[in-house]
Amino acid sequence: MVIARPIQGKHRTIKTRINLVLFALFAIVPYVRVGGHPLLLLDIPARKFHIFGLTIWPQELYFLHLLLLLAGLLLFFFTSLLGRIWCGYGCPQTIFTDFYDAVGKLVVGSSFGKTALSSAQKVRLYAAWLVVAFLFSFQFLAFFVPYEVIWSDLQHGEFFPYLTTSSAVFRFVPAPWIMFLIFSTGFALFNVGYFRENVCKLVCPYGRFQTALLDSHSPIVHYDVHRGEPRREKGQKSGVGDCVDCNMCKLVCPTGIDIRDGLQIGCIQCGLCVDACTSVLSKFHKPTLIDYRTIAQSEDPAAPRKYVRPRTLVYGSLIAVFLAAFVYLLVVRIPIYAVTLRDKAISVHLADRYQNGYEIHVGNMSYEPVRVSIRVTDERFRILAPATEYKVEPAGFEKIRFVVEHPEPGENKFTKEIQFELRDMDHADRKLKMNSIFSFRG
Repeated sequence: MVIARPIQGKHRTIKTRINLVLFALFAIVPYVRVGGHPLLLLDIPARKFHIFGLTIWPQELYFLHLLLLLAGLLLFFFTSLLGRIWCGYGCPQTIFTDFYDAVGKLVVGSSFGKTALSSAQKVRLYAAWLVVAFLFSFQFLAFFVPYEVIWSDLQHGEFFPYLTTSSAVFRFVPAPWIMFLIFSTGFALFNVGYFRENVCKLVCPYGRFQTALLDSHSPIVHYDVHRGEPRREKGQKSGVGDCVDCNMCKLVCPTGIDIRDGLQIGCIQCGLCVDACTSVLSKFHKPTLIDYRTIAQSEDPAAPRKYVRPRTLVYGSLIAVFLAAFVYLLVVRIPIYAVTLRDKAISVHLADRYQNGYEIHVGNMSYEPVRVSIRVTDERFRILAPATEYKVEPAGFEKIRFVVEHPEPGENKFTKEIQFELRDMDHADRKLKMNSIFSFRG
């Protein structure tokens, strides 16, 4: 397990400021309600995704697909343009590791990260990490389960919702959110207390395909081999490279790599090694050997940095296309869904006409009540219904049953296509058309 040595500098300051902003969002966003509705909530059991004012229902998962595609393309675009900045400055693994290390320093002081840590200090450290892991997991849970539900269960002690079941197997199974909380806490503690840098080196796929996203004009953390090598041994003052072999660049690295060995999967480009080298060489009145450069600049320091190039143009164009598609679908979105079911039990032949029964399931995907009406597009059909309009409550669902009548066609067996039109009576432009069949078997 790698515990990086703390370092101060330009990039550490930037990371700290970004950490504070992202932590504030992590702590506040799950509890924000706009008009009584969550700002961000991925409610998987209810199959509703509340994302910044947009509620995505199961019928609208294409919105979620587009958002995921946009997120992936943005990651590709900014990696090509600015390097692996997500890993160094935005990845939760990186940010939470910094926080756990801050807690470790607070609990055991200067002994944190050293082999001389006593057994008592280890107990205090892991106990503190367990508490933090639980609090983070509880906070993370609020992105998936409304905090009102969690609070209500805590108040009423509803930890075992299946106690009334007759099955002894499920009677003492805790609520799903409790099992999630236990699993998440255990995983977080295992991660911070043992696995840590291996997430970046072995698990995360991003580090492995970053080479496909970078080109010669993408910035990387670069070590100047020509100036630095051969490394200066203790006591040497001249005739060798500028690297004093202090190993600070390795000691401050969150993944424990040595950037002097070249670009590696474990390099998250956080820039802490740049701060370390800058701090050490400033004592010798020399510029840092480690900095952000493009691959082209590492070969030719005078090479310009090109931001507009085929790779960035392709990614930028794809982002524009998918963003335009998302906006278009959002503009033409009708917050109502409907499904038509034909009642096979109601198929009646009267003296001069036939009748079929239907049931239309109507869902309101908006935060306002809607009034809808139903008609048949073919004038030969006539709807026999108890009402001319129906009200569906916000996020509500209604089953509308009615009978459709058709003049006798002079046949004992027939099947005809029928089309229903559902209209929002408060918005004339909101219409849904549903196809079904009208049939009779004598």
